[in-house]
Amino acid sequence: MSAALVLARAQCLRLARRPWLQGVAGGGVLAAIVIAAVAASESGADREDSFRSGSASLLLLAGLVVAVVLGAAALNRDAASGHLGLLVGSGASRPQAAGAILLARVAALAAVLAGWTVTLEIGSAALGMGLDGPLAVHALAVAVGLLLTLLAAAAASSVVGPIAAGAFGVVVFISAQAAVNLKAAADQDLIGTADSTVNALYYIAPRAIVSPMISELQAHDAGGPAAPSLEINGNPVLVPASGWGSVVWTLLWCALLAFACVGGLRRRPLA
Repeated sequence: MSAALVLARAQCLRLARRPWLQGVAGGGVLAAIVIAAVAASESGADREDSFRSGSASLLLLAGLVVAVVLGAAALNRDAASGHLGLLVGSGASRPQAAGAILLARVAALAAVLAGWTVTLEIGSAALGMGLDGPLAVHALAVAVGLLLTLLAAAAASSVVGPIAAGAFGVVVFISAQAAVNLKAAADQDLIGTADSTVNALYYIAPRAIVSPMISELQAHDAGGPAAPSLEINGNPVLVPASGWGSVVWTLLWCALLAFACVGGLRRRPLA
């Protein structure tokens, strides 16, 4: 087993013992059960909309908290406490140390999202709707957006403190969502002369990944907090589901941010 994987395993074990992570993961499971119970009081299409809207809100909002906190404290606290210095002093290179920390935090985020998604799928089956394929696809779409957020915060954490790093991660997430929403409005001729600026943002910046499920919920105003209806000058904006091009583009941005983490750590003094 490579040194990086050994370090990543040790970091995973450290994270698994964090009370806040255990609490959020367990709270999400309880929230998933509540979502299913609330949906059980509905019938027909309303039951499906209620369950999917609640599920989308859980995955996005609670997932965003996990991604931001994991990313914001990825490198700064370990550097300040001397833990990173200890790793490097024991023979690990800075890229190996940074890679292990990032890998562990990405794995923690994936594990939490997977636990919530499995619980939601069990709830869907209990409601008589069977395993929900669109919800599973949506969970993957959310995971890409949260990965982008985590890595953006982690990249910032190599040079600034946790609060500033977390704020940067949130800004990147909001910018990615704005790029997609504004592009949809531009394609529907709702923002006039700003089209060229919007297109430049869309083709340069990372993009939020919109699943077919959330696009459909938003179209009939059932997206809830995860996908509220959008209007410009009283005209509804219909945000289409993302294609594979957007997924690949955002994953490339994730890779760029991961390299930024390593680059930032190379220049950071280790206590």
